[in-house]
This record gives sequence, structure tokens and C-alpha cells, in this order.
Amino acid sequence: MIFQQKWFSGAYANFTRKPEKPRKIFYPVFPIIWGLSFENFSMSHQNSTVEQQIRPNVLQDQIGIKKDAYYAYLKHLGITAEKDSNGKAFLTEAQAKSIRLLREHVIAGGKIDEFDIHEALQSAIAVAGETALGDVADQPVEVNPTQDLNMEALYLEASEIAGQRLTASQQVVMAMANQMSYEDLHPTTRAKVDQVRAASAPKFNAQEVAANLLNQCRQQMQAA
Repeated sequence: MIFQQKWFSGAYANFTRKPEKPRKIFYPVFPIIWGLSFENFSMSHQNSTVEQQIRPNVLQDQIGIKKDAYYAYLKHLGITAEKDSNGKAFLTEAQAKSIRLLREHVIAGGKIDEFDIHEALQSAIAVAGETALGDVADQPVEVNPTQDLNMEALYLEASEIAGQRLTASQQVVMAMANQMSYEDLHPTTRAKVDQVRAASAPKFNAQEVAANLLNQCRQQMQAA
């Protein structure tokens, strides 16, 4: 009797128990969805990137050409413009680059028929490499201009140059004065020189001096 009661209680409990909710199983998301391999998924992602589209009229304005020249460039380069979903023509970046190189060739005086896109691309790559190296080489190097300098010697040299500059006019005047004679003097200066010479010239009577000298000679002769 007791066993029957326990069995009945257990069976009733199982019957009245609420069913468990199914557990959610989370799987890591890999690019195997929809049967794609990882490589196919990566390529699909790359192809989904929209390439830059350059409108023909915009490119024509940038390089300064008309429609006739534009179509002539396309023909020589073998380029066919793409069309978007709306049917509007556009160029890729690589196509626009080729047209720009051809335009530079024409501006430099070349002819369209003489243009080789492969040589132009190689030349552009070489120039870009040289420019990059030049930018690295031209980077300014910080240098202390006063390092290892004798400041006292610099100060003395600068003073000498300043002194020569300040006395340049006086030096020219002295050089001119050393080369001038009486005839080169300014009339005003010449008059002053004449006055000085006249004032400093000795004043004497030649006859009186000669008489005195003769008397002295006679006296010496008589004494002998």
C-alpha cells in the first residue's frame, strides 16, 4: 500500500511538472554560412567595396580638355568607360590616371601617337620613389649654431666689422686727402693755406743781412 502511494505521488508529480524550455544553442558565426568557404567569403567582401568612380566631365575640367580630346585619349589608350546602375558613364581611378599621364605628355609637347602608357607608368613610379627619398633626405636636422664657437672671438670680429662700417666715410676722406696736392684744394681751403703760409713766412731785409755777414767776415780776417 505504501509503495503504491509513493508510485502514484511520483507519477502525479511527473504528470503535473511543467515542461522544460529547450536550451538555446549558440554556434560561432564563421564564414561557412550559406556554404561559403572562408576564401569565398573574403573575396565576396572585397568585391562588395565600391571602387571610386570618376565622372568624365569632372576629369575633363580637372585636366583642361574638351570632349573631342577626351575621346581621342580614350581611343589611343583603349579605354572604355564603365556605366553605373543608373546608366551613367564613369572611369576607374586607374583609367583616370592613364588619361592624366597622357595629358601631361601632350602638355610637354609630345604627340598622342607617341605616348606609351607602360613607359609613362614606369617613369611615374620612378619619380614618386625619388620624391619620397628626397622628402626623407630633406627633413631638417636640428643643429645648435652656437655649439663649439668662441663667443669672445665672434664678438671681437663683429666689432671690427662694425667699426669699419662706422668709420668708412672718414677712411675715404683720409685717402682722398693723402692724394691731393695744392692745386686740388678747394678754393676756400686754398685761401686759408695762403694766409697761413704768409703769416708764418720769415720777414727780413736781405741787404741788411748781407752787410752784417760781410762785417763779420772782415773782423775775422783782421784778427787773423
